[in-house]
Amino acid sequence: MKMPVNVSSRSASVKVAVIGFLILVLLIPLGMIKGIIVDRQGNASIATRDIRNSWGGDQTVVGPILGLPYKVEMQTVYGSPYSEEKVVYLLAEELSVMADVVAEERYRGLHKVPVFSADIGITGAFRLGALSSLGIESEHVDWSGAKIFLGVSDPKAIRKVPVVVANNTSVNFTTSGGGIDGVPSRLSADLDQLLNSMLSESDLVFNISVALNGSGALQFLPLAENAEVTMSANWHSPSFSGRRLPATREIRDDGFDASWHASSLGRKLPAIWIGEQAVRVDTAEDAFGARFIQPIGLYQLVLRATKYGVLFVGLTFVSYFLIEVVGSLVLHPLQYLLVGFANTLFYMLLLSLAEHVGFDIAYGISAAASVALISGYSASILLRRSRAALMAAVLTALYAFLYLTLKAESFALLAGSIGLWIVLAAVMYLTRGINWYAAGASDQKQTTFD
Repeated sequence: MKMPVNVSSRSASVKVAVIGFLILVLLIPLGMIKGIIVDRQGNASIATRDIRNSWGGDQTVVGPILGLPYKVEMQTVYGSPYSEEKVVYLLAEELSVMADVVAEERYRGLHKVPVFSADIGITGAFRLGALSSLGIESEHVDWSGAKIFLGVSDPKAIRKVPVVVANNTSVNFTTSGGGIDGVPSRLSADLDQLLNSMLSESDLVFNISVALNGSGALQFLPLAENAEVTMSANWHSPSFSGRRLPATREIRDDGFDASWHASSLGRKLPAIWIGEQAVRVDTAEDAFGARFIQPIGLYQLVLRATKYGVLFVGLTFVSYFLIEVVGSLVLHPLQYLLVGFANTLFYMLLLSLAEHVGFDIAYGISAAASVALISGYSASILLRRSRAALMAAVLTALYAFLYLTLKAESFALLAGSIGLWIVLAAVMYLTRGINWYAAGASDQKQTTFD
């Protein structure tokens, strides 16, 4: 391997150009591996969609709303009296929502998806005396037709029939046709004879129980003058979403607790209105809650790792080139190419293993295999074990740096930038005394890494 050195054949500029060309060539297998990752991501998306269709998707609970039919005495243009039936809708005065959520992971083949089961309790009170603000007299109200409405975005995922308890009587919710614009999949409970004119000046206290499944997000739009939402879950990586952020929150390794406070200020929906009036609930804009997500998906992690592929190949080639220059060696471009293929194979090993044993274990096995392969090959082409050990140390440091960067969710860019700065500074420091015009000349004073 060690040959007499000819300055023209060992031109640093030519060798650098060859190395740059080889790095460009290695972009081809890196691109193919990225394509495989994207394809596997597509399969994971299909599995996620299948699980969501079977278990339940994003859930948004809206309401409750009390609907009261009443009659209005009218006259025709000829003076003949007649009555017209209308519906007045009321929102709760005070509302308290408590959600106890149990999250778990469901599998479809190799792919896993976070899902949740939520037990929701809604307590509050409707102030029936508010009817007088619209001039509606209690004797004109058909109390037997009173209904409580509740919106649930994915009702097929409700585990058991929701129940409302009012005036110490339990009533089941049923599906309801039509509904208020913007309220998803409205459910209704017929209060029948639970209300009468004797209660028209009092408050209707109620308690609603809902048990539902879902995946993705659990959000609420509590329609009340003042509302408080409390959520407890065993999921350690929530993403709080929607119009309001939690007033208080505590995130632990075994779950989280969060609470929101909401008032009617800034809400487009009035506290009481007549059904004929144009009223719309903007659920997408006003709802809030938590999204149950995986911090960084497996395929997202592997795809992010491949973005450092060119950096890995480049730094490995730079290390070999410096050993060439300092150690008066001649390495063939094919030897560089084989080492580059070993670097790119790391990502394929990582992807295939991670689907079976998880990212962390797969990363350790793939990195160890890559370091062993390249350092073992280096022991032959670099002639000295000390140089192979140096390459093993360089690669180990690179893989450790990449792992820490991938795991640093909030500081990935900062860690990557600082790491690159340190690497560049090290290369500049180690090469500060090299005369590149005379690099490779047999009479040049050289130092070695031994």
